[in-house]
Amino acid sequence: MSEKVFSTTKYRRLLYILSLALILIALAVPRATNLDRFVTPDEPKWLHRSANFLTALVQKDYKHTFQREHPGVTIMWASAAGFLVSNPDYVKSGPGQLERIGDFHRFLKDIDIDPVSPLKASRIISALGIIAVLFMALYYARQVFGIPIAMLGFIFVAFNPFSIALTRLLHLDGMVSALMLLALLAMMAYLYRGRHFVDLIVSATAAGLSWLTKSPALFLLPFFCFLIIIDLINHWREEKQIHRQHIWWTLKPIMIWSGIAALTFTIFFPAMWVAPLDTIHKIFVQAIVYASEGHESSVFFNGAVYSDGVQNGWFYPVNYLWRATPLTIIGLLLLMFAFILRRKIHFKQDLQYSALVLILFVVLYTTFMTMGVKKFDRYLLPVFAPLDILAAVGWVTLLTGTYQILREKLGHSAFQRYFMIAIGVLLTGALIWQSWGVMQTAPYYLSYFNPLMGGSEHAPEVMMIGWGEGLDKAARHLNQSSEAGTLRAMSWYYDGPFSYFFNGITLLEEYPINPDDLPKVDYIVIYIHQLQRQLPSEEFLAFMDQQTLEHIVRIGGIPYAYIYRMY
Repeated sequence: MSEKVFSTTKYRRLLYILSLALILIALAVPRATNLDRFVTPDEPKWLHRSANFLTALVQKDYKHTFQREHPGVTIMWASAAGFLVSNPDYVKSGPGQLERIGDFHRFLKDIDIDPVSPLKASRIISALGIIAVLFMALYYARQVFGIPIAMLGFIFVAFNPFSIALTRLLHLDGMVSALMLLALLAMMAYLYRGRHFVDLIVSATAAGLSWLTKSPALFLLPFFCFLIIIDLINHWREEKQIHRQHIWWTLKPIMIWSGIAALTFTIFFPAMWVAPLDTIHKIFVQAIVYASEGHESSVFFNGAVYSDGVQNGWFYPVNYLWRATPLTIIGLLLLMFAFILRRKIHFKQDLQYSALVLILFVVLYTTFMTMGVKKFDRYLLPVFAPLDILAAVGWVTLLTGTYQILREKLGHSAFQRYFMIAIGVLLTGALIWQSWGVMQTAPYYLSYFNPLMGGSEHAPEVMMIGWGEGLDKAARHLNQSSEAGTLRAMSWYYDGPFSYFFNGITLLEEYPINPDDLPKVDYIVIYIHQLQRQLPSEEFLAFMDQQTLEHIVRIGGIPYAYIYRMY
């Protein structure tokens, strides 16, 4: 009997290790491969800032490690490492602090550095860091929700195309979402699974790093305070009184957590060593400005163009539905039914409570982001992984509850085997369906849109499409010409998304509103969201309609770029 138990335990442990390995592969492969295919418009800016950050570090000019108020420090650390790996002599070349990105690109050209080289290296290091953080978060998801839910939830995370897209870029949103997830799950493990001090340290460290990445992550501080208050209220409801000792026992963790997070923020941000008050002032003041002023240009959403920021409370819920996967949406619906049927399916109270904490996080963070005038779909990424985990709670809870109910009614010994086979087939088919969405869009994962909402066929009617993807294909199309080296071209998002890949001369200037002011060029590339937002003007786009359309770049059936020959 003992040998049989030992054999079963050994089998389960092996299965668990294999599952971990598969999830790690699923997280890593789409996020850390083919990282030189296209460029988003913000990445050249972060490459430039990271080069200045590295220069400031080497020259011990710590004040200039502050580059932007985001503040994006974790991204600049990753990219600085990318420069050291790909182009270790960059700082020795003596560029100093280059204030304008044009000067940075000219300097790279002068010392014969292809900007794609340090960008790719920086992306790899950033992606590996994100993968490591997500894998740590998986451990804490297991602590809080159990192995089946944690595994299924992180399969959903691993195969979410929108998450993949943003966690493989040299940008803030992928990094901050991973760090916030780790901070959240580790804090939940601390509060509801034994109050182990190491969990508090992990949560605080991840929170401090998330603050270093993007200022909206400061949301974690009031949210955790709120959880502490709820914990205090629950104690009062049970004991009908609150002692001073319990108040201290309740408040001490958030004080320690805040201190460790602040210390992490300071240690890894050299500007804080020499000018802490000025650095913090810049971060907070500009964060308020960003939230209140909206976009510099118009935004397309749900068939309308917003010129002064998106004043629409449905912006983030609608964007989530379009960016989520069918399995997650179905899982969230199953979770709703699990709460309704919680007594019949034996939905455990501690699991309900943990799920409610994640729901609370999602609702409050979405509300927090909705209050800002400046809105983009990627700003909501921190709620995607919690919602994936909640979807896994729905799937696992309702399936196991259904199994228990049927087993009690049928009472057949062979039922368990057939039910598990059926569940295995169902989940395998579902995961193939989910991974198919990833494979269809690789490596242009931003082109994924939820087929339950209408997919890529109807997404342009609702969503603002395009963040640089496709302009690389436009450049490669023009490079096929025998005269590519002498061609002059203008493109939307010219500085990076197009210029990094075009062998000819990219005109580094904006499209004029009046088409009569166009400089002499061989080609003009019109991008999809120019058409959605009617930029730079209706007159300009009407003028382009009269020109010779040579080629249309399509990704996933969506026309991303229109290449017009001008001679």
